[in-house]
Amino acid sequence: MNRRTYVSAVAGVATLLCATSLRGVLEGWSWLPVVGGGVVVVTLAGIGARALRTPSWLQPVVGALAVLLYTTIVFGHDRFLGVIPTPATIVGLRADVSNAFADIAELAAPVPARPGILLLTVGGVGLVAILVDVLASVLGRAALAGLPLLGLYTVPVAVDRDGIGWLPFTLGAAGFCWLLAAEHGTTIRRWGRPFHAGTTGTEPSRTGGSLVAGRLAIFGIVLAVLIPAGVPALSAEGLHSLFENGLPGSGSGRTVTAINPVTQLRGQLTRDEPVDLLRVRTNDQQPFYLRLATLENFTGNGWTLRDMTAKQEARVRRGVPNVSGISGGTPTLSQETSVEVLGLTQSRYLPVYSNPTSIDVDGDWRFDRGSEAVFSTADTTKGLRYRFESRRVQYSPGLLRDAAKLNAGDSTVKRYTELKNPDASVKQQVNALVAGKSTEYDKAVAINNFFSKENGFEYDLQTAAGTSESAIVSFLDNRRGYCEQYASAMAYMARLAGLPARVAIGFGYGTPQDGSWLITSHDAHAWVEIMFPGIGWVPFDPTPPSGTGNTGDLSWVNGGASDPGESTEQTPVEEEQAAAAPTEEAAAPEAREPLDADAAAGKKEDEKSRPLLSLILLILAWAFGVLAVVALVMTPAIVRHWVRAKRLASLNHGDPAAAAHAAWDEVIDTLVDLDGPAEAGETPRGLSQRLRADGFDESAQGALRLLASAEEQARYAPRVHAVPGLAQAVVTVRAALHQRSPKGRRFRAEFVPASTLERAGSAVRSLPSKARRQ
Repeated sequence: MNRRTYVSAVAGVATLLCATSLRGVLEGWSWLPVVGGGVVVVTLAGIGARALRTPSWLQPVVGALAVLLYTTIVFGHDRFLGVIPTPATIVGLRADVSNAFADIAELAAPVPARPGILLLTVGGVGLVAILVDVLASVLGRAALAGLPLLGLYTVPVAVDRDGIGWLPFTLGAAGFCWLLAAEHGTTIRRWGRPFHAGTTGTEPSRTGGSLVAGRLAIFGIVLAVLIPAGVPALSAEGLHSLFENGLPGSGSGRTVTAINPVTQLRGQLTRDEPVDLLRVRTNDQQPFYLRLATLENFTGNGWTLRDMTAKQEARVRRGVPNVSGISGGTPTLSQETSVEVLGLTQSRYLPVYSNPTSIDVDGDWRFDRGSEAVFSTADTTKGLRYRFESRRVQYSPGLLRDAAKLNAGDSTVKRYTELKNPDASVKQQVNALVAGKSTEYDKAVAINNFFSKENGFEYDLQTAAGTSESAIVSFLDNRRGYCEQYASAMAYMARLAGLPARVAIGFGYGTPQDGSWLITSHDAHAWVEIMFPGIGWVPFDPTPPSGTGNTGDLSWVNGGASDPGESTEQTPVEEEQAAAAPTEEAAAPEAREPLDADAAAGKKEDEKSRPLLSLILLILAWAFGVLAVVALVMTPAIVRHWVRAKRLASLNHGDPAAAAHAAWDEVIDTLVDLDGPAEAGETPRGLSQRLRADGFDESAQGALRLLASAEEQARYAPRVHAVPGLAQAVVTVRAALHQRSPKGRRFRAEFVPASTLERAGSAVRSLPSKARRQ
């Protein structure tokens, strides 16, 4: 394998290693072999094109055709002879792409690797592979190849709440370092056999150049990781957070594992005397539970929090993203709520109602999209007064029974129904409970109503705490416990029934008091939330109503088959509300109905326009990114053309010495761009003689003699006279130098001029010395 082929192979491997960063965007690893096949095709196409001596400018086209052929074979339908695309193939591919954009607008990461999304992924990674191959193998600029490789990380960093993780970053960094070392070694070998101090004239250094390049690359990557991590302004925690929960590498450096609120729940409930925690004022006459956090991970040892992101863009003062999953046709009421913190002084979670739309709070509070919790790593709730707006869904048995069917392949469903090695006896019990139930709602109600006094369940704070699998099994056998065990057991059983479920931690209604709700430590509570498509997370509460604080029956669960609006029964809490404000409560349905209809219509229009807006924003983001990369890649060429034009313009007027130096500098830079730098200490006359001996014609030799003579005069003569014809001489010598160079070098000299890059590097290296002099 020759050196250029070796660099091409390493470029392909580096691209594939960087593509592992897409793991946070796409589900599983089934997509990787398909994407890897596209990278292999690009690499082989580039090697083949160079073996056939294809012009440099045509090699990217060959790579693009190879990707197009690959995608046609893998994704296309109705192909002629199995390879050649037909009009039907194009129609099918367009449909896949259209579906992919629809999925992008609607699904949250990680998304399933559906054909359309996989097609876009192969195309995008294939384009990156082409750019890396051209920059590293054709132009010999492996450092610039890092730009398209970096582009592979922009998508997962932008959409994945957990970041890319240390493993994909390490793999990508290793691939880039390998590419730098391979290309550097190739460059050294073009110059000759490298030697280092201590070797004889016949003992070449086999490690020096590549080893230095690799060390510099690794050092740069380490600095790029450590410096931002240590600056508090760039992350919520800084570098010290890497060591708070174990050794580095155990999780994302930009996530926070907060204290599980379940550990504080029992302590609140078992206080001898209740402690006033919150005073809540809301315009909602039937407020639901205030939620602190949700527990979605069941490890077998209990329900735990997910690692919650703490990125700057998640600050609630920048807005609260709509992640509720509520469709435009679902009836909702708007809530405006203010909260005064009394005794809840050490909480890192902000109590809010479900489906918040805006939050006005002092401090660095952030919204986690997965758990829908508002939390902080820097502040607590001590002394807080805050306001928020939210939407309360008007649940009813009819609404929930008519909800869309769950899609078992949906990533959210899979995530919230996951259980490893579930207990067989509990599974059998769940199967008996949901037998004959045709809707998700009926299954959820059957499981919720299983925890009843008729089935022997009793509320008891004296039972041992625990949410592990064995503790759940023990609770289902003993049937005595408090809200922690009830919620944990129901969520566990709901997942066994195929229902996406999680445990919510927070507070019950509280006690009505002077137009507000007083929430005490005895109102601490845990309940269950089950996801219904188009409706969002619906609360279910299997704990007996008399068990803790004010947590009455839920009308959509216990209202039977009828709509709760048809029933005149009220819970004790509702009776207190009606007594406190009978006029407002009686007038509320008539007054709100037309407003709710208008709001629902507006929400429906918003839902229709959101996918189109997302598509437009996606296209604009990609277009901006492509333009930014193109502008960055073209900057050296633009600067080189500007310097040349400035030099040529200065040759016709001004100082004769400056004109001679400018003309000679242009010749030297042209040589550097074409990989023919002058030897150290070589005089203008010596360089002129060496170049003339390399096959210059008579016109070029005369022009080179003129330029060398003018440079010598400018350097050494006591008085410098103007030399006519310098501009034409520069043009003639440049043309001769280009004519004797291969096409690949000419292409590289125009678009990736080494002289400009070397001057920029020298300027950067000189900054520390300039700073010291100042």
